[in-house]
Amino acid sequence: MVNVKFKISYMVILAVFLQIGCSSLFAQMEYNWIAPPPKTQLKMEQMDDIKGLGRLFLPAMTNSDFEPVYTVWKGDSIIREQKMGLSVWLRPGEYTVAFGSGNIEQMIKKKITIQAQETKMIEPDWSGLTIRILNEVRDWIKEPYEIFRLPEREAFGIGYGADQQLGEKLQTWILKPGLYKIVKLGENVNTFINFTTVRLIPGELTQYTIVMDSETKNYIGSGVLLFESESRRIRNWSVFSALYGSLTLNHANDVTSEEQETSMAFVAQLDYNIKYSTQHHYFLARGLFEEGWNMQPRETNLRSYLDNVRLKNLYIFYFSPVIGAYGRFFLDTNLFRTVRYYDDPTNLILIERNGTETTYKNLKQVELSPPLSPLELKEGIGLNIQFLKSLRANFNVRLGMGFRQNINTQLYTQDTNSDSVFYRKSSSYLRGPEASLIGNYRIFKNMMITSEIDLLMPSGSETVVYDWENNINLRLTQNVSLDYTIRIKRDESIVPYVQSEQILLLRYSYSLF
Repeated sequence: MVNVKFKISYMVILAVFLQIGCSSLFAQMEYNWIAPPPKTQLKMEQMDDIKGLGRLFLPAMTNSDFEPVYTVWKGDSIIREQKMGLSVWLRPGEYTVAFGSGNIEQMIKKKITIQAQETKMIEPDWSGLTIRILNEVRDWIKEPYEIFRLPEREAFGIGYGADQQLGEKLQTWILKPGLYKIVKLGENVNTFINFTTVRLIPGELTQYTIVMDSETKNYIGSGVLLFESESRRIRNWSVFSALYGSLTLNHANDVTSEEQETSMAFVAQLDYNIKYSTQHHYFLARGLFEEGWNMQPRETNLRSYLDNVRLKNLYIFYFSPVIGAYGRFFLDTNLFRTVRYYDDPTNLILIERNGTETTYKNLKQVELSPPLSPLELKEGIGLNIQFLKSLRANFNVRLGMGFRQNINTQLYTQDTNSDSVFYRKSSSYLRGPEASLIGNYRIFKNMMITSEIDLLMPSGSETVVYDWENNINLRLTQNVSLDYTIRIKRDESIVPYVQSEQILLLRYSYSLF
């Protein structure tokens, strides 16, 4: 009798430990995802029961916007279509739910029964797969690939890597568990080069990485990078920073046969992006520091000719995948003082805001502004509408209320009729309706065109203030690109004419982190 009790107690204890172990296993499986666990997703919807209807829920492994939708069938007719991670309400009855990547024949299908006031959550026995493509220096690159199921050699479609600098997200493949072969686009399923295989586990998300040689475009590595997968799952933050530079040195006797003259120009750019992205929240902090110095013939010191600091901070709360409320804060200034140089001694006139004139004789240079002047600040709130979002192009429109402060500390601007007369500028404060149009388009896999225009209609003024920046980036090699930027600006509170700036750079880039 004692032995029987001991055995029963042992079996109960063993059953408890097995239950705890299985619960831990399922918890680990759920937290393998980027998205929250299924039950957490269900609670986050905060939806009440609807009398007479039942609820169907399929959890998302990553982001609903980048997973294929699921469809609910009644016989041969589609009743509803919904994103993964969101519920549908159905009348009691028998249905078929189809979901996953590929065509309708390749999708996963399940027969379900819905009852009134019942929540039917499909237990995740399918697999998720994301594929990112990197080069040797860990830059995300947007290269195509094709995926096949083995041993059937069944093609499931073409996918692309993502360009992290543009804020692109990886698509998520929803597939049946099993063995799959990923090949470079253009190779066939039987290839022995430029391929990799991955086995997908039921209920798990596999975050896969392929490393590609940036010159030959051949695969040189692949697998699951556990540390980086853990980092991306735990944090929704991403950080990118790069340093660009170019140097021109000229030493020639163009003027006389005996005298050698030297000129030099140097440009450096620091670019960083800090991004936080979830289903409803998007935050982007971007900074661009552009500094350029040159030394002309017969000069002994470097002069600053390019000095820009631009900081852009944007937050969007998405009510839906395409509409959200935004708030933004931009800063535009310079790090160093602005100096006007003359070849010969010149008499200069500086006119203060009250009309007082001061004459300076026989000067070869004059300081027009100290560091951090002018300081231009922009704030705005309103609605962000995403009209287009695809692998090749994106287009957003923002409409709201804008505010601008042009803080001009000891800033002088040149008279339009004389290069020796300068006027002291006052600070200005503007507000009014604003609009922004932002778009980018990838023509080829290595060329990107980006355009952004900000419009402000100040209260009490009929003159529209605008900033328009266009950029064409052509990536030539892994670290070398040709970058052409055009900036057009109109703000009469700064200068009475339209300002324009063009920059053409052959840039060498070095990723900091």
